[in-house]
Amino acid sequence: MYTTEYVTIPLGELLTRVQTFKYEGLRFVQMAAETTAQGMDLFYTFYDEVNDKAITLDIYDIDETSEVPSIQNMYFTAFSYENETHDLFGVRFVNMKLDFGGHFFNVAVDSPMTVITPEQKAEREKAAKVAAAKAAKARKAAEEKSAAEADAAAAAKIAAVEAGKSAASVGDVADPAAAAAPASAAAADAGDAGADAPATSAPSADDRAAKMEAKLAAMDPEKAAKVRAALAARAAKEAK
Repeated sequence: MYTTEYVTIPLGELLTRVQTFKYEGLRFVQMAAETTAQGMDLFYTFYDEVNDKAITLDIYDIDETSEVPSIQNMYFTAFSYENETHDLFGVRFVNMKLDFGGHFFNVAVDSPMTVITPEQKAEREKAAKVAAAKAAKARKAAEEKSAAEADAAAAAKIAAVEAGKSAASVGDVADPAAAAAPASAAAADAGDAGADAPATSAPSADDRAAKMEAKLAAMDPEKAAKVRAALAARAAKEAK
């Protein structure tokens, strides 16, 4: 007894799969449709006589806006299934070789097989609400992530600026002779008195820390905390 293999694929892969089956010599058996909570599913069944097995393609989430490519160019016998599915389920097929234009069946209402019960309608509405809530949650998470990244970038920029100011206040000079020049000039101005003028000393570490703390105290507390964290991380990195 033959077996049946079910393969779920998106609509965009339908023609490629069917072309492959045609090339391999598989026989088209039938096509069916089913109404689901999300829309409709289409089922295409083919039979592989060499391996004695059936293969059914499941095309999921079809609705009235979907354009389903006709397979009549490869399997003309599909014309009855496609026209039937159009009349009963409202599925739109494109490029059909034989199109009855919605008159394959005489039906009292359009797409009668898509009429759903109140319970099915409630289930669809519930599923739509759940999907909308998930989408809103994902958007909120993305916005929060972007805001956090922006805050981190701003804190890093502030830390870099403050670190640059702190380094400048130390009075680092590349040329030691230039640093000694003011002291030499002061000694020359002393004249015959012979008194050595005191050289200006660089601010101590405590002075720099006090200045930095004063600047941080004047900043917004949240930004100040971020700057402190950035400076601490910088200091730990330099210590390593």
